[in-house]
Amino acid sequence: MQLVVVSFNDFSTRMKHILYHCSLVLVALLLFSSCEKDEVKVKRRGERQIYVLTSEGHIYDLMGDRIMELPDCEYASEIISDGDDYFVSGKNSKDKVGYWKNGKWNTLHIDFIDNVSHETQGIAKWDYYIYLFDYPYILKNSGIFPIEDCEDFNTSGQCIAVSNGKCYLAGMEYHHGEPNDAVLYYEYKGRYAKAILPKPSPDVSGHATNIYAYDTDHTIVGGHVGTEPCIWVDKELQVLPRTLNPQPYEYDLPLGHVTSTTYLNGHIYACGYEDDEDHNMRAVLWVDGVPQQIHSGRQEKVLFSFAEELMAYGDDLYMLSFECYEYKLPNGETDTSLDIFIWMNDRIIAKYNHIDIVNFTVV
Repeated sequence: MQLVVVSFNDFSTRMKHILYHCSLVLVALLLFSSCEKDEVKVKRRGERQIYVLTSEGHIYDLMGDRIMELPDCEYASEIISDGDDYFVSGKNSKDKVGYWKNGKWNTLHIDFIDNVSHETQGIAKWDYYIYLFDYPYILKNSGIFPIEDCEDFNTSGQCIAVSNGKCYLAGMEYHHGEPNDAVLYYEYKGRYAKAILPKPSPDVSGHATNIYAYDTDHTIVGGHVGTEPCIWVDKELQVLPRTLNPQPYEYDLPLGHVTSTTYLNGHIYACGYEDDEDHNMRAVLWVDGVPQQIHSGRQEKVLFSFAEELMAYGDDLYMLSFECYEYKLPNGETDTSLDIFIWMNDRIIAKYNHIDIVNFTVV
């Protein structure tokens, strides 16, 4: 029998090869597992839930039934979802800082150096991090990140977005008698830097109220410049066309505005409103910059309408819109009512009446 002597160097080299190939197999399995996980997250249409949030902190389902009243809620500002979970920002009636997860309050233990009441105007999530905007800070779990040069900054819900761990904040900077600017805050070397979004002229105001982020470095900001609805795609201005052409206001008031944006299957979607000839709002959806009016098809006279929010889920586009109409009473007099619709693609899937709805999410 021949004895084979293996040197330590040969053994070490072989072990390195074995470990290397095992690591490749492990990485492949992890990638496959993550792909499987991503596929599972997108539910089929019949398995999805629609949650609608009101400013009072009430949550309604697709059928219009109230399923949750958020505890200790002075007001709610935004609802988002991740998998089977939903998260809500707003103001806690006991002056605590945090958010609601699946209807339960979660306090963030943050040592603020100020002595003011705190409220969160927007919420975003990535991985296990929760991002909240609590002026003048962006909160990342229990971390505090101040935004720069923000004394005259103002914004609203849908103001914060995160993609692959990169956070963005959009809003408007007031200039007290001078034209205002739309601004975008973004993470840069551990801080939040400010970018002034471009305008067609320094003599007009820019106004941003919402943001959508995707593929880490890409953003779509919605709002208006001067009198025109617009979006900023990666900080580049795109003035959106209107289908109607009313006379301008005496003052610099918008004839259209973008309230929400999203990105789906290579297309940019924006929604909001434009003014008609009598300066009543009319709901509009822009697809890659092409406008189309949105209406329910009702026979009664529509007094005004607007689209408030977009959400992409799987290959479907969801939208929240409002429509105020006039109808006749049995005695011949007229009255008004407000319907609130949830759309999926080009059809209405839910209707609500007289509910102070802030926004919605798909779970």
